[in-house]
Amino acid sequence: MAQLTTCEIRLARTRDASVLAHMSRDYIEHGLGWRWRPLLIREKILAAETVVLIADVVLAGERLIGGFAAMDFGQDQAILSLLAVRPNLRRSGIGARLLGWLHETARVAGCFDIELQVRAGNTAAHEFYEKFGYRVVAHLPGYYSGKEAAYHMTLSLAKS
Repeated sequence: MAQLTTCEIRLARTRDASVLAHMSRDYIEHGLGWRWRPLLIREKILAAETVVLIADVVLAGERLIGGFAAMDFGQDQAILSLLAVRPNLRRSGIGARLLGWLHETARVAGCFDIELQVRAGNTAAHEFYEKFGYRVVAHLPGYYSGKEAAYHMTLSLAKS
C-alpha cells in the first residue's frame, strides 16, 4: 500500500468526468465493457439527485484522484452506483472516507436505506461493504452484461 500524505474529499466537477470514467472502466467495469463513459459520468455530476465525490490525494508529492463514489438519492432511499479506489491506495481508508461522507449525506437527506450491487466474485468489495453493515439480500445471476453475477446489498442507516 502506498503512503498518502493528504486525502481531501470534495464534490466532483464536470472536468473530472473523463478521469472518473477511466477509473470506472479500469477498476469497476473491467471485463464487462465500458458503460460509465465520460458523458454519462458528466451527467451524474450535473444531476440534482446525485452526489459524486472525489478523494484528492497527494502521493509521493503528486496530486491525483485516489478514488471516487457516486450515490443517487430518492424519496427515502439511496443507491450507491459507483465506488472505486486506485489499486495501490486500497486499504488506506479512502473508500471508508467516501462511504462515510455518503452515509452522512443520506441521513441528512432523509434516506435511511441504501442499496448497491457488487460483483459476486469481488470478495474484497463484498467484505468491505459488510464491515459497514451492508447485508446481501439477493444473488443476481448474469446481472453484469449477462456475464457475471452480482450481490444486491442493503444497509439500514436507521439501525446503524
